Amino acid sequence: MRTITVAKADSNLPLQAIVVGRSADEFVAHTINLLGDYGVEFVLCDDVYSAVGKLAKSESRNVLVIGRLGQLSKEQGRLFHMARENGYTCCCLADADLVRKRKQILTAIETGAFVINEPAEIGQVVTKLLAGGADCPLGKKANDRATASIKAEFLTTKAELDALLGV
Repeated sequence: MRTITVAKADSNLPLQAIVVGRSADEFVAHTINLLGDYGVEFVLCDDVYSAVGKLAKSESRNVLVIGRLGQLSKEQGRLFHMARENGYTCCCLADADLVRKRKQILTAIETGAFVINEPAEIGQVVTKLLAGGADCPLGKKANDRATASIKAEFLTTKAELDALLGV
């Protein structure tokens, strides 16, 4: 496990990451390599339950939890709600069977999590967080980052999918 700390420009606290999944998972391996390239301290957790334990022990509010949507959405998305309440940031990869995961995606978006479609997009999220982007400052409630336009776009897409499926 690599543990390197990078100071953020707008905070005395470094960005820390908790990666949820197995190291053999292609997305997890890509994420670990990317975090190493950025010099971000990270911890690998096999499942969401051990990730919650790491979050409970974290002394920093500059924490990014990364994993697949299915992993992070267990227990009705409690991790997303806990992250929002404590000012943590989540980023999850939405897998191909999105139709069955509509509720999970909506929960993630409503709590301010970044939902990405491709593993390569994780680099954009990390870069934005390290730069302290105005639209996603760490230390603020994650719900503040989920803009009305993103929610509206998702709800429009959801309504279109429902119409196509006859729901």
